[in-house]
Amino acid sequence: MTLQELLDILPEAEATFPKNASSIVVQDVTADSRRVRPGSLFVAVSGVHNDGHRFISAAIAQGAAAVIGERPLSEIDVEVNGAGRTVPYLRVRNSRRALAFVCAALQGFPSRRLAVVGVTGTDGKTTTSTILESILRAATATTNAPTGAVGVITTVGARICGEEIDTGLHVTTPDAPEVQRFLRAMVDAGCCYAVVESTSHGLHQQRVAAVDFDVAAVTNITHEHLDYHGSREAYVAAKALLFRALFASSPKPGVPRAAVLNADDAGSYDALRAALAEEMESSRLDVAIRSYGIAGRSQNSLDVAVENIAYDADATRFDLRWWGGRFSIESPLIGEFNVYNAACAATAALALGIAPSAVQRGVKEMSPVPGRMERIDAGQPFLAIVDFAHTPVSLERALTTLRPLVGRNGEGGRLIAIFGSAGLRDREKRYLMGRVSGRLADYTIITAEDPRTEDLGEICREIERGVREFAGPDRYVIIPDRSEAIQAGVDMAQPGDVVAAFGKGHERSMCFGEIEYPWSDREAMRTALQRRVR
Repeated sequence: MTLQELLDILPEAEATFPKNASSIVVQDVTADSRRVRPGSLFVAVSGVHNDGHRFISAAIAQGAAAVIGERPLSEIDVEVNGAGRTVPYLRVRNSRRALAFVCAALQGFPSRRLAVVGVTGTDGKTTTSTILESILRAATATTNAPTGAVGVITTVGARICGEEIDTGLHVTTPDAPEVQRFLRAMVDAGCCYAVVESTSHGLHQQRVAAVDFDVAAVTNITHEHLDYHGSREAYVAAKALLFRALFASSPKPGVPRAAVLNADDAGSYDALRAALAEEMESSRLDVAIRSYGIAGRSQNSLDVAVENIAYDADATRFDLRWWGGRFSIESPLIGEFNVYNAACAATAALALGIAPSAVQRGVKEMSPVPGRMERIDAGQPFLAIVDFAHTPVSLERALTTLRPLVGRNGEGGRLIAIFGSAGLRDREKRYLMGRVSGRLADYTIITAEDPRTEDLGEICREIERGVREFAGPDRYVIIPDRSEAIQAGVDMAQPGDVVAAFGKGHERSMCFGEIEYPWSDREAMRTALQRRVR
């Protein structure tokens, strides 16, 4: 692709080209100067810790064919003309957005050849994305497409036609180059659908800016990531970017366009409807707004209503009433929050025109989600769980869900919660999570969860302050070492108890200082159980 072709897809760019430079062919694009090779386009991104404009000279020295940046050329012409070379410079308003669009262009805008669903929210994004993937795989089973012609990108990993692709140790939405490469691989594999879990960081940092979404869905919006976004309003605005993207993507013949909202969630419903109304006023695109929720739960009207919920030991069953009729659902997942996750996924699928029979089959046959209410079984006489709950709301939902499982075999029982709170993140939630556990758990073990450069002891004490509002000193303990904390929870567990480690879930690293060390709650729980059983 030539520089002129790239300039055509970045209409806001201000180009400074040497003579005949517009015909230069760009081989690839990167925002990491260390990965530049001859023919690369280097994008200078201003990050939290580093400003990419400082590395322009290094990129040119390694053979960069051109540079994109945000700063005026007058401020950086020494760098752009550094290393004895002069290269073209394209100035843009937002380097991250430009990076996303250039990556998409170099991959042939793959999302324009897929029906794409974006899933955002504070809690349940990965589970909802996985349920939706299973539904869409069931739908493609009756077509001439390749078996399970669905791709999914989540914070746990990526899958293309069911094949797992690793996305790293401790991730959010992948960066734009990876997102576009995954989408290109989906197209090459013959996929019809793509599901893209879209975090607030990923949306705000424009990692999915060049993805042409057809359906946007939200689970909920609660207290989280205020350390990054600065305010709840900014956090909600970041989530709303997914819904605004519906009005910027290219129309696809035969693919409906819809926004899926949780009518029962006060944290998201009104704000997202307002954002959609703003976009509709200035756009001629037809975007259907579909709401879901539990019948009788809120004052808002429902396009998809959950009715007749029944919780059993082996499954959750309920009816789904939608704009085309009614059908039953059976899910292997436990808890009311997973009813909402299933309803969200079902509504997104129905909005795409997927048949209710595929929704039923997909929900029933979905594979377990690693680290989401995952049972770890080593033959012990109690229930051991690993879950990703890491916010006050998600922890409350998890503990409420697990409470009925305590003493199910006629034994007495306790609910033992093991968790921490991340350093350099929202400080207020530490106290709030402590209050939740002190109120709902029988015993709390406070421990490490990515303390980063903060003092772990201080983080634990902030959690303890919340626990102590509801629990005396005989109902909690601080064990900073997470491995020892999980072992202690397992060792104290008796028949009928439920011991659950929260906060890490699927993640495979834990950050101390500025270093990510290998870590897995799932493996730590298995090891603790094996040591106890022996």
